[in-house]
Amino acid sequence: MNDAIYDVSGRRELFYDDFMLESRDGLEFRLHTPVERPADPGKPSGAYLTLLRNDRGYRMYYRRTRPDYDGPKTNGNPGEYVAVAESPDGIVWNAPEFNFFPNDNVPKNTIIYGKMFTEDVVEQSDPLGKHKGFMSFTHNFVPIYDDRPGVPADERYKAVSGILQTGGLYTFHSADGIVWKRCDAFPIVKYDALALGGHALDSQNIAFYSEVEKCFVLYFRVWRTADGRKGLRSFAKCVSQDFRHWSDPEYIGPNRENEHLYVSGLKPYERAPQYYIGAATRFFQQRGAATDITLLSSREGRGIQRPFPGAWIVPGLDPVRWGNRSNYIAWGMVQSTKEELTLYPSHQQLRFTLRTDGFTSLAAGVAPGECLTKVLKGDFKRIELNLATSAAGDFQMELCDPAGEPLSGFTFEDCGTFYGDTVDHEAGWGGRELPAEVINSGFRLRIRMTECDLYSIAFL
Repeated sequence: MNDAIYDVSGRRELFYDDFMLESRDGLEFRLHTPVERPADPGKPSGAYLTLLRNDRGYRMYYRRTRPDYDGPKTNGNPGEYVAVAESPDGIVWNAPEFNFFPNDNVPKNTIIYGKMFTEDVVEQSDPLGKHKGFMSFTHNFVPIYDDRPGVPADERYKAVSGILQTGGLYTFHSADGIVWKRCDAFPIVKYDALALGGHALDSQNIAFYSEVEKCFVLYFRVWRTADGRKGLRSFAKCVSQDFRHWSDPEYIGPNRENEHLYVSGLKPYERAPQYYIGAATRFFQQRGAATDITLLSSREGRGIQRPFPGAWIVPGLDPVRWGNRSNYIAWGMVQSTKEELTLYPSHQQLRFTLRTDGFTSLAAGVAPGECLTKVLKGDFKRIELNLATSAAGDFQMELCDPAGEPLSGFTFEDCGTFYGDTVDHEAGWGGRELPAEVINSGFRLRIRMTECDLYSIAFL
């Protein structure tokens, strides 16, 4: 954030760095690890799970391989298929029966199989001559639900898919998310093995509409980072106004030294869509292709922030999760209750739960801590806090002018002391209305807390 006053109207702000803060003393940022729980028996298991919410509930897309398939194991091979599961609440899952392929040994909830969509695909060159043969869009088919007003009915669902063998990444559209059509014969990202380290594509390439950037955003896998390091799995970004014509790639690469990031997982967080949150897979080839999950974020699509660059979810005690490429998180999450988020691993019969907004927090220990925000302004009526204290902890907040001086009637003493645990505490100063002339022109917040985690603050 620059020196301009930051407009917080209608925004919910998360705490993982000093973006909102002018100063802090005795406070630190804390990473919170999701809790492992059993999943519903109907939860699907497969590669590159995509979780989306539509007007009927939730839907999960996933890729598997036919159990009797014994041919080449190349990406997009003839044994791969894409299936779906559905849920009214994102917790209990069922497999709908479409029976589109009654003569093939695939489940009845399969929607894409074999050489679908490959007709009229423009022949693509392969400078290295390594990737000829079967072309299939089953390997990494990733849909979204586009609920913006005015979207044509047959484009309500959109998707991206494509690998080396298809010559690039293509776009698709659908009215119901079940029956799909390929948009064009040309790829939106053409595979070129020699271009700037190479476009890898063979993972979960993701696209979504960003309300803050006012365009579609695409993150896809490449073999280079923004600083020119080649040979590292990373990702690049493109943008588009119509989902068909895309900008040239912007190479991002938030990789640490010698670190491979297999997927970004970035997606706007529904409660605070200016934040893209990603559960990214770290890959360690020299350790038996072991993987774990690290937390990524991007504020308004401007670069990638990794204030906690280590593991967020570790493989744990289960030996299976130490196997080759065993740890991926579904793209998308469920608001399972007001207080809880659910994340799904791709392959295990588990789910992970996390406090709402609870990726990270601004935290105080047994010694009191204090912070002062930068100058803010906005059009809002109330301030809502997501926070938790210990039994001995406390939280106070005062409203200040741009110089940092507390306003009469809005001091720490007027606020009183909060202790407890809630995701929607309304800050109050004896029932007084927030002074509109101050709120609209510029103010600061000063916060004091002890044994407390502050997860988010919303200006509503």
